[in-house]
Amino acid sequence: MTKWRTTREFCVAMMLACALHASAGEHIPAPTETDLEDLVGESLPYPIKSAKWVANEPPKTNLFVYAIQPKSFRPEFLKLLAESLGVQGNVQQMPASMILDAPGYWIREPNGTNKSSWKSVAFSQRSGSITFTSGEDNHKWDLKTHKPLAHGVPDEKEALQRTLALLPVLGITTNDLEHMPDGKLKYASDTEGTWYNDRYDNWTRKRYIRQINIQFWQKIQDGASVLSIGGGGMLRVGYISEGRLAELEMTFRQVRPVGSASPKTSKELAKMLQSGKGRTFRQYIPESLTITNCTLVYPEANSYTKQDFLWPFYALDAVAVEEGETNGFRIYEPLSW
Repeated sequence: MTKWRTTREFCVAMMLACALHASAGEHIPAPTETDLEDLVGESLPYPIKSAKWVANEPPKTNLFVYAIQPKSFRPEFLKLLAESLGVQGNVQQMPASMILDAPGYWIREPNGTNKSSWKSVAFSQRSGSITFTSGEDNHKWDLKTHKPLAHGVPDEKEALQRTLALLPVLGITTNDLEHMPDGKLKYASDTEGTWYNDRYDNWTRKRYIRQINIQFWQKIQDGASVLSIGGGGMLRVGYISEGRLAELEMTFRQVRPVGSASPKTSKELAKMLQSGKGRTFRQYIPESLTITNCTLVYPEANSYTKQDFLWPFYALDAVAVEEGETNGFRIYEPLSW
């Protein structure tokens, strides 16, 4: 008999069971070859002759297939978001010329001094993504002193705190974000910069930071990770001089479980590799590999893609020693249901 540690665990399990039962008759299409190429790469070019398994056993539970629910447009939300981010204007339909995002809605505030620039918030009905752009790129250069003018770009800690403060404005909490196995919030940061030669320092090659970005991933379920393809399933926020918000994109899908996939053992996966079954984004895969880790991932495509399902895949991390160097590789194995 299963013992539930908390009432919440019991309720979540019952909701999933009901959802799967209710959708038992729903047809779940397998990903097409185009889907597979976009989400997990090309087929292995040849069988893997030797696949040594030293990883943990593959996850065997919660291998759900999710249907993506179209998000309904709420003009009051977009208006409130615009006010919170300092964008003025009325809600309008996106022009058809915005073929990557349309159909959708946006609020656009023209720049009074630059007709080719504007601030905007937008909602894409194609993917359900939410975006903000400030119209600033922080490419600022002092022509007299020949030095960059960008200053006050936040450090990682400040940028992280600013992004966490934005979550309520976006209608989400940290419970909607992926966490590490130790319970800590999973995030990444990077900077965008410009290289220049400093004439006042012996023409030393230097890089000034224009923008810092913070990335979060959508939480699908405990024990699984989003495989982000071009920003899919992510919240990405960028900051420039004096901590100003430069851009924002959130491509979180609204999902519901509609079925489950069949698990595989490490022996089955090793045999699949030896049969040449698997997908990868790498152009070259050695014929002899050691599998060091196996995780459950859900690929999410970018905001320009209308995605109807989230399919589970095993992600196999592998290493190979060639000419004295150890290199890492990743191979994806689709599951069946």
